[in-house]
Amino acid sequence: MRIYFLHHSAVCVALDQSLLVFDYYRFAHGKGIPDGHVSADDIKAAGRAYVFVSHAHHDHFNRRIFDWADIGVPVTFILDSTVPATNVPQGAVFLCRGETFDDGYIRVREFGSTDMGGSFYVECEGKSFFHAGDLNDWHWKDDGNERYTRVMHKYFDRELRYLRHEVAHIDYAFFPVDKRMGRDYDEGADKFIEVMRPRHFVPIHFVDFADTEAFRKKHAGSGTEVLAVHRFGEQLAG
Repeated sequence: MRIYFLHHSAVCVALDQSLLVFDYYRFAHGKGIPDGHVSADDIKAAGRAYVFVSHAHHDHFNRRIFDWADIGVPVTFILDSTVPATNVPQGAVFLCRGETFDDGYIRVREFGSTDMGGSFYVECEGKSFFHAGDLNDWHWKDDGNERYTRVMHKYFDRELRYLRHEVAHIDYAFFPVDKRMGRDYDEGADKFIEVMRPRHFVPIHFVDFADTEAFRKKHAGSGTEVLAVHRFGEQLAG
């Protein structure tokens, strides 16, 4: 198994029998996984792919992913129910919060978000993964809107309790650490690690690579290994 950070919230997991691709949107001609992109050749080399879309925001979804349906290997698209269904390949799976997809090889359950769409818990080849999409404690404390902050705390804590109740273990978590929020920008990520205790945590949706290194140092010795990201296309595990 190999895990790669691609860009923004896009990551891919190369397993023995398939490639898992999450929230991919940035295409570049002639570029592949080592460059922070996924090409048709990468899909073909894997032999089978599962492509996840947590929601339809432009920085998480590009309709060009559907071109992969015609490259000659099985590609299953697992989409949050808010993704527009127009011209979606036959066999695409739409999930809502609490729904499950299981084809005997991969098991996927969708959880909620505090923004648009949802998040995905995935079990495959003996490993478990959680991709948060835009699930986070999206407070903006420096703006001074205390009511909004209280409401967001409430919504995030509710989703985290639901996840904790349903999921016992996460090997690899992909979760936002977005410094644009200002003060306490990583509070949601801190809570997630405290409650879910994943074995490994990969920051996504961040501003600068240095932010991931700072977050790694913050959680050194916590029991969760934070995998700092230093470049697009970096292999983080395997």
